[in-house]
Amino acid sequence: MGPSRLTSGDDDLFALYPCRSYFYVVPFYARSCSSGAGTRRFVRVSMRRAMPSWEHDQAVKTRRELVSAANLNYAGSYRKLAEHSADGEIREMGRVFAFVTGVPIPLFNGCVVGSATAEELEAAVEWVREWGLPYRVWMDDKVAPSLRDVAIALGLERDPWVLPGMVLCPPTEAPPNAPAVTVERVTETGLAAWLAVLTDGGLTQDLADRLFPRSFAADPDIRLFVALLNGRPVGTSIAIRTGDVSGVYGVGTLPGARRRGVGTAAAWAAVEAGRAWDCGAIVLQASEMGFSSYAKMGFRTVVRYATFGQASSVSR
Repeated sequence: MGPSRLTSGDDDLFALYPCRSYFYVVPFYARSCSSGAGTRRFVRVSMRRAMPSWEHDQAVKTRRELVSAANLNYAGSYRKLAEHSADGEIREMGRVFAFVTGVPIPLFNGCVVGSATAEELEAAVEWVREWGLPYRVWMDDKVAPSLRDVAIALGLERDPWVLPGMVLCPPTEAPPNAPAVTVERVTETGLAAWLAVLTDGGLTQDLADRLFPRSFAADPDIRLFVALLNGRPVGTSIAIRTGDVSGVYGVGTLPGARRRGVGTAAAWAAVEAGRAWDCGAIVLQASEMGFSSYAKMGFRTVVRYATFGQASSVSR
């Protein structure tokens, strides 16, 4: 996902996507199955089948395993949203995972590329284009040189920021929160208040409801957190578990509450969820301005993702 142009500070965490005056991030794939030939329709299906290529159930120790943990949880987070989303469709074309959500935001449509062939990438991008939605393409920076010309030939431009995949291993205990900052876990019964933080930041109620239904909050592999400043909800974060790995997602703070330690506290709450699950590693993807903040938390880079987008959406 593309980074935002953010000001520095401890609340400018994660790969944040700009939405008016609030910055939010929800790096997920859409859930779906194939639709009828010649017909564009979204179909609701279960994604509870075994998916060994996306799961990580081993103790994480080596660098290779850490890279695998970062990649698998990144994809697994999209899979989790897919399980709970009413709209969307996916295609796996060799080593390319292509998805659309029906939401007209580049972050929610595109391709995640492994060691793919040019033909696989071309087919996946063409499939995404058929939906008429803005999209992006993310690929391991190590494979980017061999596929860069393919992406450019498809009319895509490379974002200058190479997105770091960072890992905290072993997970460390969270420090005390900043003064006047508290963080609470949100369940399905309190989801409305959590969504209100997103809508206060500019996300429409319709999109908030579509992206985060009650079943999402009730999922045993997901934890939602709301950060409060002097008792007022002003920040969010999400923890998503895939096997023995947990990821930090959805970290955001309302503008008036920034630089008060809210984002840091929310991020640490998601880390603590992974520790409570006894996960061997915590992973995330960092924005350009959030990178140093995560490094201070103890995260280190193990993989980098090159991002390609349509000319109008790169570096937005």
